[in-house]
Amino acid sequence: MSQKMSSNEYLLHVLNSGHKNPFVKKTLKDFHAAYYEVVKLELKLRGLESEDFCYEHLSHTLNRLKNRQDMAEFGIPSLVRILKEYRHMLPSEIISEIEETLTGFRYWLDEPGEIHACYFSENHQPLYHSGEYLAGSLFPDTTFPSNGKSGEWHKQHAYTYLNRWMDWRIKFGFSEWCTNYYAEDMIALLGIYYYAEDVILKKKAGKLINTLLLEIALNSFRGQWIGTHGRTYTHYVVEPAFDSISPICRMYWGEGNIDGDLADCAIMLAVYQYECPEEIVKIALDKPSVMINKERMGINTADARYYGIDPADFDNIMFFWGNQTFDAKEVIENSTRVIKPSNWMNERINAYKEKYKLCDMAGIPYDPDPDFTALTQADIYTYRTPDYGLSCAQDYRKGKQGYQQMPWGATLGGRAVVFTNHPGSQEFEDRPNLIAGNWILPRAAQHENVLLCIYRIPADCIRMLETHAYFPQHEFDEVAEQWGWIFGKKESAYIALRSLVPAHWKEPDPALYKAVYKEEWESYWNNARPYFYHANGHANIWITELGSQAQNGSFSDFINQFENAALTGDTFHFTYHSPSQGTITFGWNLPLMINGKEIIINNYDRYDNPYLKEAFYQPR
Repeated sequence: MSQKMSSNEYLLHVLNSGHKNPFVKKTLKDFHAAYYEVVKLELKLRGLESEDFCYEHLSHTLNRLKNRQDMAEFGIPSLVRILKEYRHMLPSEIISEIEETLTGFRYWLDEPGEIHACYFSENHQPLYHSGEYLAGSLFPDTTFPSNGKSGEWHKQHAYTYLNRWMDWRIKFGFSEWCTNYYAEDMIALLGIYYYAEDVILKKKAGKLINTLLLEIALNSFRGQWIGTHGRTYTHYVVEPAFDSISPICRMYWGEGNIDGDLADCAIMLAVYQYECPEEIVKIALDKPSVMINKERMGINTADARYYGIDPADFDNIMFFWGNQTFDAKEVIENSTRVIKPSNWMNERINAYKEKYKLCDMAGIPYDPDPDFTALTQADIYTYRTPDYGLSCAQDYRKGKQGYQQMPWGATLGGRAVVFTNHPGSQEFEDRPNLIAGNWILPRAAQHENVLLCIYRIPADCIRMLETHAYFPQHEFDEVAEQWGWIFGKKESAYIALRSLVPAHWKEPDPALYKAVYKEEWESYWNNARPYFYHANGHANIWITELGSQAQNGSFSDFINQFENAALTGDTFHFTYHSPSQGTITFGWNLPLMINGKEIIINNYDRYDNPYLKEAFYQPR
């Protein structure tokens, strides 16, 4: 294991990476580049060796804000830090430009003008609100030209929205579970924690930052997410080192990679010298033979009223838009009030509203919770050993259309990751695409080291009546095939994978490596071996079972245990004879049974693990 890093050590590494790391060099050409300048300025402030400020890097962030482009708000925390701590180190004309840019920005949907950016997903909301709160605090008497209101007005406006967002997250957790977006949430919260005048906001911000760090400690393995994600992208599932949690893990508990992209959140944690609570560090470093974490995050739209979130109350609309349930039947009337009629989102909303009306008139049943982007209740099961990790969002929205949700995944360390999906397209950039996300979500369930995943793809998906497993052969020390199973070994960890429908390997596609590694793709492509294990058919079952030298003996011993590991039945009712768990039965509408005992896979506590037992929020 690597060593933890002090904030100085990490910032100096980032500075050096700007010259050596091709992925950081690439990032210095976009709107994240201002964070690299924050690194330089912070090091100088601390009296350490640094470099001269580069206005060109700052200009990428400023121009995006001036043009009100999508994700422009991601750069605001860097600008606030500059104004708060480094203004004496920069020319007055640069400081004036930053100030004019912040006061001239459009901070929320209720301000005049067209909307060309996403304001409303769970991670975007706090970035806009914290940015508005801090900008308003900096310039309370200045008129913000976007809506003609004062900075003090903006501060109070943001307080209402930010406080509401924080309360939802404290009660229900994060709908974008186990994702790179935790980093964006933390960046938004750090500025509030250090600079907000309101004591209540500061306390809530600190609580949520620690909650996010706890989530990472519980659901990561060697500095990377174990498997399931509320949202993910091709480059994160293929190259976990690019995910923003990796350098955070390295700084705080000595695991993870620090040579991926420029990591905004890790930079700001180091800049603020934020101290991760020792209890969380101990959880991350604890290596028992088995650690099981069960937790619940989010709520279903149908349950919202029970939890005090009335869909009919417009003050709650951003809760549902943060969950991306814009078009749910109970929400849709208020959704029509959110964005100007000319915005493209309204066509989607209007189309669903009309569908509900027509179906009601005709007496035809329909799904009142149809959003393919929806991030509703997730019951997460994580099984971690010193050698591997496996995690699953249990029985998550089975049979519904999907987006970037990744119901399950296994990691044996580094790029040796395995998962299945129903592809949404034949390329690697869309959402969902050939590798990241699911067009139709499966019914997946996990118990300890065994994962069962059922796909039932509607006939309407005429182009994609197929599923596959991502199993990158080149990332394993050994790969073997026997008795209809494929096996992989990575160091002391083992994995077995089987498809009910006959499957075959597909030749690797250079487009994957171009999508992930850009200009550096050829060096990775040169080592490529088949990574897609493909099965035709609209209905299929995938079984995954993990083991290790400590649990199973040698790799050959592990393989031999599967000689009689029969899988019989179909997607409606099947039986799997697991070498480690015994007789397992499951099906599309059946409970998970192991050796005749039902295993509960829904409605977990907020946390249930060896370190923490906490009930899910209940209204009074």
